[in-house]
Parts: sequence; structure tokens; C-alpha cells
Amino acid sequence: MLGIDDDASITEPSTGMMQLTASDLLIEGVHFDLTYTSMKHLGWKLMVVNLSDIAAMGGVPTHAIISIALPAKISVEMVEELYDGILQAAQTYTCAIIGGDTSTSLGNTVVSATITGEAPVKFIKRRNGAKPGDKICVTGNLGLSHAGLKILLREKQRFIESQAPDGFQSQLQEYSFAVSKHLAPKARFDISTIAAQQEWVHSLIDISDGLVADVRHICNQSGTGALLYANTIPMDPLVGKIAGEFNENDLDYALFGGEEYELLFTIDPDYEEEVLRIMPGVSIIGEITKEKGSVSLQQRDGAIKNILTGGYDHFQK
Repeated sequence: MLGIDDDASITEPSTGMMQLTASDLLIEGVHFDLTYTSMKHLGWKLMVVNLSDIAAMGGVPTHAIISIALPAKISVEMVEELYDGILQAAQTYTCAIIGGDTSTSLGNTVVSATITGEAPVKFIKRRNGAKPGDKICVTGNLGLSHAGLKILLREKQRFIESQAPDGFQSQLQEYSFAVSKHLAPKARFDISTIAAQQEWVHSLIDISDGLVADVRHICNQSGTGALLYANTIPMDPLVGKIAGEFNENDLDYALFGGEEYELLFTIDPDYEEEVLRIMPGVSIIGEITKEKGSVSLQQRDGAIKNILTGGYDHFQK
């Protein structure tokens, strides 16, 4: 009803809908590096990390409030690029920007978004609904975002060590799919809007902290455990290529990488065929168990290993 240009915005909730609210803060040096993150990518990602939370609750986005704190090194042109990314995401996902704040920063760049959404109460999906015997499902391929980050960090180091930085040529082309997954992720409303309408979808979350960490979030909220199947966790071949270049395990990228923004959800086991039929690109990667708080992995050789830790820690230095 009223957006920017007054002391506060005014919105009227849709009839019969519940309001959802998500907020994320991105801090330079903690969540992003402007050496390899363009301001346009930063604006897009700021929106998507919040939009993905709305999708993870089974809702659709409505409004966004954007706040930024900028140091002197950020030019007017860079701010325009930031808002180009924000607006592109807002238009892509039909979310109106209705306010925010701007400030100077004596340190690094800080950007924040608060996004509201809505859903009928019967469509809202939470983390706490998983039941023993449920099958664990994910959208898309996992590990790509972490693989892309590894490549970007390597290129940054190459630039730092370059003898001729003015003529530096990055080597990103063959890794572009992974790099774009990290810099420009997508919110999976294509699947969440279907999942929200199914009573047999018992819990839902987006993968931001890493597969294992977010499975653990579901288990902790639901009072359950989980068993993951290494052989069915979907990974693009590029993940294996990149992990191999760093002499690392590609499965670790998928299990612990984070910043995927794919959806992770549990379903009634009687609906395995149905979920694959109506939700394209979904994989069944495990099952919910009775062992409260336990997350285990059935490894590629069939052995079962308990996973004690792993994933993003928001307070880790």
C-alpha cells in the first residue's frame, strides 16, 4: 500500500495467508570477497539467500527491505551494480523492494536483506516434521558451490602471486558452471511450491550450512537421526574434477560444502515414486532413523560411518 519515501512501508497481508519473514546479513571478509565477487553478484546473492529461506518454509516471496553500510572505497558505479543484482533477483522472483537504509562504514562492506513471504497455514513446511522411516530427498546436484569457491580462491592466489597483475588472465572458463553456482545461486521455488502442497512432505529446509549440517538441523528439531547413502548423493562430474585437482574427496564437497541453496526434505516412504514423478531433478539420498541426533553415512563400499561434525559454523573464526 505504501513503499519507499515515508517513515515506514505499509503492507496488507493476503486474506487467509500466514506471513513468513527471513533475514540475512552478508559481511565482506566473512561471507564474501570483493576480489572475485562482483557487486552485481553480491546483490543477487543477498536476495537469493533470503528468498531460499522463504522457499524452505513452503512460501512465496512478497516484499524486501535492503540495508547497506559502505566504506569509502565503494564507488557510485559499484552501488549501482549492487542494486542491479538486487533488482534482477527481485524481478525474477516477483518480490517488491519497499524500503531499507544506507550508512557509511568505517570498515568493510555490509549488506542486509529482510524478505517477507506468505503461505496458507496448511502449506507451511518446518524442520520439525521428520519421522523415522521417512526418505530424505534433495534437489539438484551438491558440491558445486564449494567447488566453485575453491577455484575462485585459487585464482585469487594466482593473481596475488602474478608477476604482471595488469595483464593477469583468469582461468575460469572450464569451471564456469561451478563458479556460477557459488556466485549466483538460485532459489528453488520450482520445487518448493510443489512440495508445499503435499501432505506426505513432512519437513523441509534449504542447504545453506552444508548437507550434513542441515540434515542435523532437521534431526535436532524432529527428535530423530538420519542415514545418508553416499552412492545416491547427486554430484555433477565437475565436482569430481575440481576435487581431484586439489587432491580432495569429492564426497566431502557434497557433504560439508554449504551455500548450495538446494532443498532438502523428508517424505513418507510410500511416496518415493510420486516424488520422482512430480518433482524433476529430485534424488532420494537417505532415510530418517530413530537414533536421536545421530547422522550416519553408508559409504560407497557399504560400510556405515557415524558423522560427528561438519558444515558451516556461523561463529567460527
